[in-house]
Amino acid sequence: MAIAQDTIEKKVLKWPPARRVALAEKLIASVEDFATPEIEAAWNTEIETRVKEIRGHRAEGIPAKQVMAEARRKLHETRGLSPTGRRQTH
Repeated sequence: MAIAQDTIEKKVLKWPPARRVALAEKLIASVEDFATPEIEAAWNTEIETRVKEIRGHRAEGIPAKQVMAEARRKLHETRGLSPTGRRQTH
């Protein structure tokens, strides 16, 4: 017997934020091509524009190491992890 979507949603929304984020990541990873052709075209245009701006010295890129460090920090913050990746206890 299948569980209704609204029942699942109500239960999941009661979970702690870190658990909901983990589920959301798994769900997103399970969808290979979720972008519509319009969204994909818009992203391609945006990427081309940004590359031209950087190559033309009209914009400055952010080093990948800095971007990844900030992304990890935000993920750890969302998941309730310390900067070392260990779960924080309060």
